[in-house]
Amino acid sequence: MKIAVFTKSTLTEHPVRKFLLEALSLKDGFELVHTAPQDALPGGCDRVLAFGGDGTMLDAAVRCAKADVPLLGVNIGNLGFLTQFDAGVTADELADALKSTAVKRRMLLECRTSGEVFFALNDIVAKSSSTRPVSVGLYVDGQFADAYRSDGIIVATPTGSTAYSLSAGGPVLAPDLKAFVINSVCPHTLHSRPMVVGADAVIELRIMGGGEAQLVVDGTAAADLGAETRITVGRADTEAPFVDIGKNNFYERLLDKMNRWGSAQSAEVRF
Repeated sequence: MKIAVFTKSTLTEHPVRKFLLEALSLKDGFELVHTAPQDALPGGCDRVLAFGGDGTMLDAAVRCAKADVPLLGVNIGNLGFLTQFDAGVTADELADALKSTAVKRRMLLECRTSGEVFFALNDIVAKSSSTRPVSVGLYVDGQFADAYRSDGIIVATPTGSTAYSLSAGGPVLAPDLKAFVINSVCPHTLHSRPMVVGADAVIELRIMGGGEAQLVVDGTAAADLGAETRITVGRADTEAPFVDIGKNNFYERLLDKMNRWGSAQSAEVRF
């Protein structure tokens, strides 16, 4: 089994990574091929094993979707909400997961603007690139839905509903829900609320005015947006394949990772 090892550049010497890869290399049936984040995935690989946090997983997931190679992640970064394992995973657990044929797929966003195409697992954001708000018109399936003067507009997948959109007051969507969240960031209005639309909807954002704006895809600046720029967002034809380790613990992880006081099951609060 050919495993492409995908690691955040600042974590290549992390002791957990080094220990797990050394242990895997001693097991029969594994060929480990290291790939840099900026490089294409090696041809013929059966799995991608990512070491890092959620930023690493976002980058790897889009690459895995394009190559249709299942992704397995070990969190040695910060939050690690998208990884299947935390740093305490054993080499045997990791080996068994890599051999698993079970796969879960997550929706991707496809975003088009000015002749360019971008893909996102979490979200795309049309945001002000200065201290001034930006004016954006929202159209859903060709119908005018709202207009916002705000710091930006987020369009998020269910996976991305627990990321930037959540911080901006958006709802949490279960990962298997077929829908998108549209959410404004610090709107200059009294009425603005997040909107949930079906996954088959065609969403269009029209930059109407205000300060300078930019398109941010999964947290990375992707393009500058001028006045009258139109951004079309919808469900991508391809999905991101994740190795399914058989644990349906979304809500447990949500509490553990997102509750700043720790797990709701803990009776101890530390200040």
